[in-house]
Amino acid sequence: MTYRRVFIGTFQGDRDWSSEVKFFEETIVPAMKARGAISTEMIHDKGDMFVATATYEDQETADANPGGIQALRKSIIEEFNLDRMDAYGGTILKGF
Repeated sequence: MTYRRVFIGTFQGDRDWSSEVKFFEETIVPAMKARGAISTEMIHDKGDMFVATATYEDQETADANPGGIQALRKSIIEEFNLDRMDAYGGTILKGF
């Protein structure tokens, strides 16, 4: 079974959504893929909240290099001007 990490964050202040989409596509996605992510997604609620996901082959791949994970999260929080970003993870259970 695959493993998914879910990130929920809250933006601060006014947002330039088009530049954030570009940053996500050009910076975050390649960084997550380099860490072994099979796929990444970001969902914005048109308010100040977002949900992002990264799917990995297994939890070991998702948890590899904890220092790198923390550095990436810190850069995302700073670049997106986030008030907070919480991370959750678990095995993906298939539905229909």
